[in-house]
This record gives sequence, structure tokens and C-alpha cells, in this order.
Amino acid sequence: MANKSLIITADDLGMWPEVNDAVFAGYDNGIVTSAGLRVGSPASATAMVSAAMRPQLGVGLHLVLCGGKATLPARHIPNLVDSSGNFVDRPLEAAWLYRRRGGLRKELSAEIRAQIERFLSGGLFLSYVSADQHLHLHPTVLSIIKELAIEYPISALRKPCGRLWRYSRHHGLPGWQKNIEAALMRPTLGWGRMRAGKFLGPDRSEPLCQQRPVTEHEVVDRLQALPSGVTELVCHPGSLRGRYDGRGEAAIVTSPLVRAALSSNEIEMTSYRDLAEGLG
Repeated sequence: MANKSLIITADDLGMWPEVNDAVFAGYDNGIVTSAGLRVGSPASATAMVSAAMRPQLGVGLHLVLCGGKATLPARHIPNLVDSSGNFVDRPLEAAWLYRRRGGLRKELSAEIRAQIERFLSGGLFLSYVSADQHLHLHPTVLSIIKELAIEYPISALRKPCGRLWRYSRHHGLPGWQKNIEAALMRPTLGWGRMRAGKFLGPDRSEPLCQQRPVTEHEVVDRLQALPSGVTELVCHPGSLRGRYDGRGEAAIVTSPLVRAALSSNEIEMTSYRDLAEGLG
């Protein structure tokens, strides 16, 4: 393995057709190496078909347990979702509901299993698991993933999420709400990272672009300063969510300038699939 290895992951695959187009364009241009699939989102079926045609793309399950729709019908998990099948919107509220004494563990386990089954039904290799709002590191969720890893091929996990969390908070809630949520969620993420040691993962996970609007030169500078080890840079190309510059990141993952920087800085491109298969 090279001294500097890089995974460039595109989250939210399957969320919208615009995201699918941007993610696969990034892979076809040799920049995106992994992608997190939201199996319950409207464009997930077409995403699975396109991903299956790109077997070297390290596709993982991007669990949705907050701010989205469940995979199971609401009648099967009535205490986990509302009557329309939607989870709560805020990660802090989800973290409180999913605590061990919250009484939702059985339903939460059933929903996570359903999302895994939906992923595998597409014939895809399960390269890794992550979650929207990083809730895969919540103590209860992580304990469920560990149990399910006995039955399903789960060997890799996105673990060091601190910088990703700080970035998402910076572009999320305003003012004091953001500070309170960050202060209360940070211990949960830290606990999860320490308890996730059995899973493979990169040495660090960071946003691909930290400035708004995103620029090629910012990304090139980051690539030139890439540290040793396995780094994951996460992006959201094509996203329509306000916290991300989806159009700008779609341009970044097809940029000839960025591709040239990857080639000229002795960076070995790898993927979560490579990690899971012991090649990274």
C-alpha cells in the first residue's frame, strides 16, 4: 500500500436522480471511489442498477434513522416512526429516543435489518456501513450493527466522524441550537468510535470541501497536503440539500485539475471495497 491512500466517498446515492448522475460521473472520471446508498430514497432502485454495472465502486449502506422515511411499513415499527413512516428530524432527538432504555431497540434492529436486506437485494457487495447524521456510532445502533455483522457481511465502518460532524453543524442549525446539539452529540460519536474497533475503516474522515462555494484550488491544496495513511474525503455531489454545495461538488468530482492533482501527488486511490477485501 502506498504511503498516502485516499478514499473519495459520495454520500446520499439514491436520494435524487441528480445525485445519482453526479456520483456515477465522478466514478467514471476516476475521482469518486466509494458511495453511500440510501436504500429507501426515491432514486435508489436506479442507483442500484447503475452501481451493479460498476463493480469496483465501493458501495456501502448509508443508514437513514433520522430525517427520512423508514424502509419498513409504519405498522411494523409504530414507536420508531410517525404514521407516515418518517423518523424524527433532529439527530439529538433521535439519539435520545434510541438510548438503551428508550424501549425502541427491537424496532430499531428490525429497521436496520430491513435496510441491509434491501441493499443486498440489489446484488451489491456491502463495502461498509455509515449513517446520515453519523447515527451508526450511536451506542444502541452500533450494538445492533455488531450483532447483525454475525449474519451479514459487514466488515467496514466509517468511524472517525468528528470533522464531518463539525462541518455539518457549521452549515446546519443556527446559533445556540447548533452549539448545544454539537456539545451533546460529540460524546456519543466519540464513544462510538472507541467501540467500533472490530470494524475496518480509514484513519480519518473529513469533508472533501470545507469552504462555500467549493473551488478546485481548495481541493488541490488539500490533496497536496494529504497526510500518510488512509484518508477518506466525503462529498455530496448533486445534492439539493441546503447544507451542501451539490452543484459545485459535482463539478469537483469531474474536474481534470483535481484528477491531475491525484496523479501528481503519489496518492494511491482506494475504496471501502478494497478495505473490506483486505486490498487497501
